[in-house]
Amino acid sequence: MRIFFILLIITFASCIKHEDGSNVVVRVGGTVLTEEDLASSAVFTPEARASYINNWINTELLFQAGGSVGLDRDLVIEKQISLYRKKVIGQTFLDTKIQSAVSVTKDEIRNYYKKNKESFKRLKAEAVINGFVIESKKEATRVRANLEKSSNNKKRNEMFDKHDVVAETVANGSLNHKVNKKVFGASKNKYIGPIDLGGSYSVVEVVKRYDKGTYLGLDSVYDKIYLLIYKRKAAIQTQAIIDSLKQERLIDLNTKNT
Repeated sequence: MRIFFILLIITFASCIKHEDGSNVVVRVGGTVLTEEDLASSAVFTPEARASYINNWINTELLFQAGGSVGLDRDLVIEKQISLYRKKVIGQTFLDTKIQSAVSVTKDEIRNYYKKNKESFKRLKAEAVINGFVIESKKEATRVRANLEKSSNNKKRNEMFDKHDVVAETVANGSLNHKVNKKVFGASKNKYIGPIDLGGSYSVVEVVKRYDKGTYLGLDSVYDKIYLLIYKRKAAIQTQAIIDSLKQERLIDLNTKNT
């Protein structure tokens, strides 16, 4: 309902023109949000657009309410804003310096994987599945039949788009108990279902199974290792940047008041 309300606002306000000629999306008091503002905020999908507008309205309503009781002139708040501004500017400077100084190579990632392979052992059995949840048993039966067709079959491929299904990796115990028993049970069937879930039906194609104790492949943990190495290097680089700035700038510390 809230998203629908925002979409109505968007439609109503799309024909409004701001004083400088820009398109106004919504107005709260004397403040406006324009199409140009949305474009600069990198809001592309209808859902993200509606969410951004809703948050903007809420923020502006509260800001204007706070201003009406003098909070926009509160000295404590001004100090907090000033401190926050310094932190944002400083962090942006630090991020820029780190991005230009820190890199992670493929060899570093491979070497880390080899040295720490035991930490990438599966603690539970896993499976890569295509999972469908469908309200109609008749449609679920049709999906099951299409799943068993060849991978280049047109009806099979269209079915994935229709139900918005992509392959996902699931661990033993994470699925509905009826489905979980079929996926990780002793039968090892590739095609499962329809399974009555009470109001809907589950159909599953098991693409691949992995036993407990097997190792995750490098491709599945590549991003995780990259981020871990990057964070370690960034922490070292951060300290180096701070130390360098301390050498460049005079710091007068009054030890009596510390």
